Amino acid sequence: MRILPADIIAAERRIGPSLWPTPLMPDPDLEARHGAPVWLKLECWQRTGSFKVRGALNAMRLLGDDDRRRGVLAVSAGNHAQGVALAAREAGVSALIVMPETASRVKIEAVRQLGAEVRLIGRDYDEAEAAWPAVAQETGRALLHPFMDAAVIAGQGTVGLEIALERPAVRQVLIPAGGGGLSVGSAIALKALLPEVRVYGVQTEASPPLVAAYKAGRHVAVTYGPSIADGLHGDTTSEMVDLALRHLDGVLEVTEASTRRAMRYLFRTHRIVAEGSAAVGVAALLEGLAPGGETAVVVTGRNIAPELLQSVLAEEETA
Repeated sequence: MRILPADIIAAERRIGPSLWPTPLMPDPDLEARHGAPVWLKLECWQRTGSFKVRGALNAMRLLGDDDRRRGVLAVSAGNHAQGVALAAREAGVSALIVMPETASRVKIEAVRQLGAEVRLIGRDYDEAEAAWPAVAQETGRALLHPFMDAAVIAGQGTVGLEIALERPAVRQVLIPAGGGGLSVGSAIALKALLPEVRVYGVQTEASPPLVAAYKAGRHVAVTYGPSIADGLHGDTTSEMVDLALRHLDGVLEVTEASTRRAMRYLFRTHRIVAEGSAAVGVAALLEGLAPGGETAVVVTGRNIAPELLQSVLAEEETA
């Protein structure tokens, strides 16, 4: 895949009118901890509650007539699923979403409410993705991959484009990284406009494929554990590793405990509901992992089951 800054600019023009503007909100408390201005890019306030709708809209609008007639197929733990479901509904295209059996009930129901068909397969994202080719062959649908798709990456990259245009003084950007589409796309846009900016992906200790890839200089196998950041959980591909190594300045690894602490911090300080995957950039600042300088942190989504959020918030007195 080759994604150019021009592709991201074109995506912004294509999907911008369909997006909700998300703010860059100053965070004085994190600024005091970090020693430089900190801005929160609140993609948790985007349509469907996540940045994922950006890539889905861009890819859907670039589909050919034949693919539209066949309908689309996606695999997702939740947020990409909702983005594809919304984009398909607005385009009048049929959508089938493969989700793992352990996916959040909140996300599953949200996808169904948006009009997409859901098929639950596998214990986790990797098992759901492994079943994808067979479902594609069975149904004949066009595939919309959550990150191995240039149109999806260009759409996600509009997050970075917006940060660069609004805060040209920013010196580093922290971006949650699962498969890597958001972090890579945003890095391409940011570095095109702000050549000196540093862009870091952030992963948890429970799912660190890009962390390990940076240490090894290539795609390697890692051990996975249970994670509050389910949207970042699972492996990526060698091609995405190559893109990450080329465009990111590093990948920070945060603990599960600090991720939960960051979720509590965002709710307590700003009344921002953030799922675990969305809070890892804030966790990196709370752990003191990020270098200095004016910083933007992408808070990627809010789609968390109420009972899980309540459980995390209840830990505050002992954490």
